[in-house]
Amino acid sequence: MAAQLVVALLAFTSLSVASELDCKELVKPLVLDSHSPIYGKWVLHVGSWDKPGLKSDLLSVNSSWVELSPSSDSGVITIYWADRLKDDKCLHGPANATISGTTSHTTFIINGHTSYHDGKYYETCSDCLLSEDTTLLPDGKSKGRYLFLFTRTGSLEPSELDVFKKQAECLEFLPEYHFGSTHLCPDERESSAVKNTESDQTETEEEKEDTAQ
Repeated sequence: MAAQLVVALLAFTSLSVASELDCKELVKPLVLDSHSPIYGKWVLHVGSWDKPGLKSDLLSVNSSWVELSPSSDSGVITIYWADRLKDDKCLHGPANATISGTTSHTTFIINGHTSYHDGKYYETCSDCLLSEDTTLLPDGKSKGRYLFLFTRTGSLEPSELDVFKKQAECLEFLPEYHFGSTHLCPDERESSAVKNTESDQTETEEEKEDTAQ
C-alpha cells in the first residue's frame, strides 16, 4: 500500500507540474505598444466570468464589437464600442484607455453611468483578441473579472475555442460561457458621416440656387 501511495503521489505531482507548465505556455501577457496586434475592429465571440454575480450582466448583451486604435499619445488607446442588448437596444460610445506595459485602465460612460475597468491582453489565436477585464467598484476594489475572446469576423474554429477554455481555466474563470451573436449594432459614426455629407451637399445646392438667382 505504501508503494502504491508513493506512486499515486508522484503521478499527482507530475500532473500538477505539467498543468502549471501548460498554463505558462497558454497564458502569455501581450505587451501593449504601437506595434501591438490589438488594433482594429473586433467582434465578441465568447466570454466568461469569475463570480456568479457577473453572469446576468454579460448575458444581457446579445452582441458586441469594439474598435481599438492607437492615438497620438503612446500611452493611450482610443476605443469605440457598441453593444446590442437582449431587448435589441444598441448602446455605443467612445472611450480612452491609458496603458502601461501589459495593463490598461479605461473609463466608460454607459447610459450616463461611469464604469471603471482594468484590462489585460494575452497571446491568442491568429485574428483573435483575448482580453481580461476587471470591473472596479467606486472604492477601487474589484467587482469581478470577465474574459473575452474577440475575432475579426465573430467566428471561431472549434480547436481555438478549446484553447480559450483552457486559458480561462488557467486564469481561474468559471467553466461557463456566453456566446455573442453576429447581429451587430451599426457603426453610428458612419451614419453621422453620411448625414453630414448629405447636409453639406444640400447646403451647396442651396448656395448654387441663390447664386443663380
